[in-house]
Amino acid sequence: MNLVNLTKRVHTLNHKWWVDIETGEPVERNIRELLALVISELSECLEGERKDLMDDKITSRRMAEVEMADAYIRLLDLAGGFDMGEFVTEIKPPKEGFELPDNKGDAIYHIMAAVICCEVEDEINMQYLNFSLALIKDYCKRYGYDLFAALEEKLAYNMSRQDHTHEARREAGGKKF
Repeated sequence: MNLVNLTKRVHTLNHKWWVDIETGEPVERNIRELLALVISELSECLEGERKDLMDDKITSRRMAEVEMADAYIRLLDLAGGFDMGEFVTEIKPPKEGFELPDNKGDAIYHIMAAVICCEVEDEINMQYLNFSLALIKDYCKRYGYDLFAALEEKLAYNMSRQDHTHEARREAGGKKF
């Protein structure tokens, strides 16, 4: 899997989130807000694990698997949106010998902590962005989730979502960001 090409593809598919819904002009996205959205996907993953749920959109997959794919998509889109996509790579953890804990909740917490470290003084810390991607991949491997198949299915699903259109986003309760 070439992560640089995948980052470009994901960002191209998510371009609509990087333009003003009224004017179509590019908008400056807030790094912390985008990272908070990654954390929300990881929180949904935790809920899926806690309740042993199937996903409500891709019903053939576990909720945790799809939410991990969503978090991965959001991180790739962030890197692409801030023109950092060429720096997305598979890396080893910054701390030699680091492994995710066996407890799922603890492991998800560690991924969240890495995601929080992706921002320093309004700049992207690519070491931690790449580390976050690696942790998500490791988590999925450990628990038998097919991250990249779920990612592809979620990207395809997102292309047909009514709630992702500019029209739906303008409505009361629509996704503004």
